[in-house]
Amino acid sequence: MFSGGKVVAPEYKLVYKDNLYALLNAYIADGKLLQASQIIKTEQVKDPIDEKLNQIELTLSKENFRVNYFNTRIQSRKVDNKVISEYEWNGSTKPCLPGTIADSIQQRVEDRINFFRVSAGVPPIYLDSQLNDWCQRGALIMESNNKLNHEIPNTWPCFTLEGAEAAKFSLITQNATASVAVTSFLADQTHPSLGNRRWMLYPFSMIWGHGSTKTKCVLWALDDSRKKDTVFYASNFIAWPHNGYVHKMFLFKKWSFSLYDSLKDAQVTMTMNKLSIKLKLETVVYGYGLPTLVWTPELDVSKLKEGDKIEVVVKLKNKKVFSYSIKVFDYQP
Repeated sequence: MFSGGKVVAPEYKLVYKDNLYALLNAYIADGKLLQASQIIKTEQVKDPIDEKLNQIELTLSKENFRVNYFNTRIQSRKVDNKVISEYEWNGSTKPCLPGTIADSIQQRVEDRINFFRVSAGVPPIYLDSQLNDWCQRGALIMESNNKLNHEIPNTWPCFTLEGAEAAKFSLITQNATASVAVTSFLADQTHPSLGNRRWMLYPFSMIWGHGSTKTKCVLWALDDSRKKDTVFYASNFIAWPHNGYVHKMFLFKKWSFSLYDSLKDAQVTMTMNKLSIKLKLETVVYGYGLPTLVWTPELDVSKLKEGDKIEVVVKLKNKKVFSYSIKVFDYQP
C-alpha cells in the first residue's frame, strides 16, 4: 500500500506489531526474560530493521544484566568497622573441614553461569548437590596446600577420593570464589586457547558442581550428559562476545568462535563504523569443548559507547561464511 509516495504496512500488520510490542514489554516487566528473548530472535529474522523491536531488545538486555548478572554478585557490608562478605568460608584446613555453602550463594553461582550460557545461545545447567560436595572437598585440598592441581597426589593434606575426582573434571582458580570465579572462568584472560571459556559454553554439559573455600574455587564443568546434536552446532556457532547486545564489560581481551567444523586456515575480520579492526588470530588448539577460533582485537573498550556496533565475519576454508554483530551497551543498575 502506498500513501504520499511512502510504503505503508497493511492495517493487520500494524495491529500485529502493536500487540507484539505490548506482549514483549509485559514479559519483561513480569520477569519472563527468556520467553521475551526467544520471541525477539524469531521476529528479528522476519524483520531485521524493526527499530522499535531493537529498542525493546536493548531494554531486555539491560534487565537481563540486572537480574541474572548484577544481582548474582557477592556483596559485603560494614559492621563495627569490619567488612563482612555475604560468603565467608566456614571450613578449616586444620582440622580438615570442607565447610558448607548456603543454597542462596549456590543459586547465584548457577544463575551467573546460566546468564553467560543463555546469552551465548547454549542450554542452561544446574548444580548437583553431590557434585557440590565433591567440589567443596576438592577446594579444601587445594586450600590446605595452597596449590592448584587437576591431578591431586594422595600425599596432600586433607586428601579425599571425592575431592581428587572433582579436581579432574573441574575448572580451578584461586583468589576468586563463588560467582566472581564464574566471570573469571568466562573471561579466561591467561589461557591462549581459552580452555575455561570453551568448557563454560560447552553446549552438551548439563550437570555441574561448585565448591569454594577462602581463596580456591572448583567448578565441575567437564560434563557430557546432555544429548549431543553435533549437526546443529556444525551450522550454528557459539561466540563470545555473542551476537546481539553485549555489556561493554564483557568485551574481554580475547574473542572466540566455536563450531563443529574444521577451523584450519579460517579467516576472521572485524569492522566498526565501516573501519577495519586489526586482530591477531591464535593457532587453533583442539581438546577443550568445541573446536574454537581465538583472536585478540586491537580494541580500546574504554572508548566504546552505547550504540556502537561491531561486525564480525568468519570465513572457513570450505567457503562457509558466518557473520554476526555485537551491539554495545553500558548500564549500571
